[in-house]
Amino acid sequence: MNFVVLLQKSGISLTKVLPLKITDKIAAGIGLLYCYMSKKKRGYIKKNLQYIFSDQNIEPELLNFYLKQTFINFSRAMVDFFRLGFISKEGFDVEQIGFENADKALQFKRGCILITLHLGNWDYAGSYLAACGVRMSALVEVTETEMFDLYTKHRERLGMRTFPVTRAGYAFLYAIKNHSILAVLADRDIMKNGVTMNFFSGRRKIPKGLAEIIIKKKIPVLFAYMVLNPPHKMHRYFSMIEPPIVFDGNADEFNRLMVKKFEGYIRQYPDQWFVFHDEWIEEGANT
Repeated sequence: MNFVVLLQKSGISLTKVLPLKITDKIAAGIGLLYCYMSKKKRGYIKKNLQYIFSDQNIEPELLNFYLKQTFINFSRAMVDFFRLGFISKEGFDVEQIGFENADKALQFKRGCILITLHLGNWDYAGSYLAACGVRMSALVEVTETEMFDLYTKHRERLGMRTFPVTRAGYAFLYAIKNHSILAVLADRDIMKNGVTMNFFSGRRKIPKGLAEIIIKKKIPVLFAYMVLNPPHKMHRYFSMIEPPIVFDGNADEFNRLMVKKFEGYIRQYPDQWFVFHDEWIEEGANT
C-alpha cells in the first residue's frame, strides 16, 4: 500500500475515535512539524505569501505567522476531509451566506459552473452542498490509483459525483444536460496547458478552455469559497456563494474577472491558500 495512503487511512481511523478538539490539536502539531521539516514546501508557501503581500510593507514576523498558520490550517482541513468518510448530513458546521444562489443559478436550466480555488476546504464544501440536496459534481485531479480511489470514496459518499480533469468535456455536458452544478478549481493549471495571467504582482497559469465553454454555452457561473473560521467563532466553517452571473464578454475578460475574484479571496485568507507547488512563472521563463 502507498505510504501516504496508509498515513491518511490512519488519520481517518483516529478522527473516528477522538474528539474533534483533540484531533485539531494533534493536526496543528503535525502541521507545524511538516512546516519545519519540509524546506521545499515551506519555500513554496513563503513565495506565495511574498506575491500576495508584494504591494505592502509586511513585517517578517507577520509573514512568518501566516507561513506557519498555512500548514496548521491545512492539517485542520485534512481532519475534516477524513471526517467525510463517516460524518452525517447533520454533522456539517457551516456559516453559509448565499446558499440560495445555487438554486437561482439552476433556474436558468443550463446547468451551472461553480468556480472556486484551493482555498479553505473545497472537498468539505462540495460534500456539504450535496448533503443539503444540491445536485453537485466536481472536476478532480488524477492522482495515484490508491489515493484517487480513497478520495473518490470520500467525495462521493454524500451524493457528489466526481469526474477526472481528463474527462472535463463530458463533465460539462453532464452538468448542462442534468441541470446540475459542476465545481471547478480554477487557480491551478493541472493539465499543464493553461493560459498565462497576471496574478498579484506575478504571473501564473489558469485552466485553458474554461472561459470559452462558459461563454459559448451561456452557462451560469457561481464564484464561491469555504474557509475555516477562527476557533472562537460559533461555526467551524464560513462559506460564501456569490449571485449567479451569465457572462457577456470574451474569454480574456472573463479570465481577468476570475483572477480578480481569486485575488480578493486570497487577500482575505492568505493562510488558507493551500498551493504547495512552485507555479509562479519567473521572468524569462518559457510561457
